[in-house]
Amino acid sequence: MSHYTNDCCRICNSKDLSLALPLKASPLADTYITRSMLDTTQEIYDMSVYLCNNCGLVQLTSVVAPEDIYIDYLYRTTTSVGLPEHFNKSAQDISKKYNLKENSFIMDIGSNDGSLLKGYKQLGMKVLGIDPAQEIAKEATQNGIETLAIFFSKDISLELGKKYPKASIINCNNLIANIDDLNDFVAGVKNMLDENGVFICETSYLQSLIENMVFDTIYHEHLSYYGLKPLEYLFQKNGLKVVDAQIVNTKGGSLKCFVEHDKKQNVSNNVLKIREDEKQFNLYTQKTFDIFYKKIELEKSKLINILSDLQQNQKKVYGYGASNTTTTLLYHYELNPYFNIIMDDNKIKINRYSPGFHIPIISSDIIYEESPDVIVIFAWRFADTIIRKHEKFLKNGGKFIIPLPELKIIG
Repeated sequence: MSHYTNDCCRICNSKDLSLALPLKASPLADTYITRSMLDTTQEIYDMSVYLCNNCGLVQLTSVVAPEDIYIDYLYRTTTSVGLPEHFNKSAQDISKKYNLKENSFIMDIGSNDGSLLKGYKQLGMKVLGIDPAQEIAKEATQNGIETLAIFFSKDISLELGKKYPKASIINCNNLIANIDDLNDFVAGVKNMLDENGVFICETSYLQSLIENMVFDTIYHEHLSYYGLKPLEYLFQKNGLKVVDAQIVNTKGGSLKCFVEHDKKQNVSNNVLKIREDEKQFNLYTQKTFDIFYKKIELEKSKLINILSDLQQNQKKVYGYGASNTTTTLLYHYELNPYFNIIMDDNKIKINRYSPGFHIPIISSDIIYEESPDVIVIFAWRFADTIIRKHEKFLKNGGKFIIPLPELKIIG
């Protein structure tokens, strides 16, 4: 896989970066491999997180070429609990907010399986998805959502402009964190956006990441971690403006920005409030990250101590949840010695092997055949759903461990 280091801020090009979180190196988080690939050594990449002391962007400097991640991508929106419903409601809300007319042209960059665009199409809009994952784009197109299997860029926007109209709405959910050349990307958005159009961008929110302890959402697909300040800098630099913003609860806490062509218009009170909240939180200071890292290490030591005791007492311990976040937990918490089974409910992941450590992924049905003593819920944000599904395991005397945001034992 091709890989390089970008040691400049990808928004403002400053080299004034300080080490914010020294996370342990890991392989690509979603490269769950098949049995035939078990002899393949998966490369490990640096996962150090840096803070730009100029514009406030938080980023990885280790970049894996996007072609190596997304063309054969496994993740589908429909596998994330609650996300398709969130996107469907989002399409309805945006249509009402901007009083969109039938046949308005709507784009979604990073459209995945077309879940969001499906909501717009049901409202009579013309839609276009952009997503480089070839198989997923093909499936989406077959399901009635035209999707181009390409990487969006400024040059691509010029080509699209010859065939498609300017967009009333351009959506971009959970993608802007994955892009290295941000200024090129935003220039492309500006080219495709109607004069009165709106670019609606949703991405993991840095302050929520810290407050909710979702550090495991840091992995190589996510190159950048945004507060409002660096996003305002990015859009302003490219002739656009954040006119409204919201904090939403998806993905452990996300920031949704409403961006228009910069006409010197006023910003909403929401924007003013988020700016002030970030200032009060000291979001862009090294001290905040030092405190955060100490919390991460404290929860790590709690879990390791428990797992060591269970291992010494020859207890059977399984993991639950084979997601991208699991890879970060396994590597930074150094959990490999304690697990030889990870369970999951996603058919795409079952019978594969975890990135790097190659721990087998097995259906959660195995719980009642093999009767583990303890299950550590790696997919801890979905712990309530998992525990409800397996109440029988608890009644049979089993225990669940929820590692984050603070370690809990349920039994």
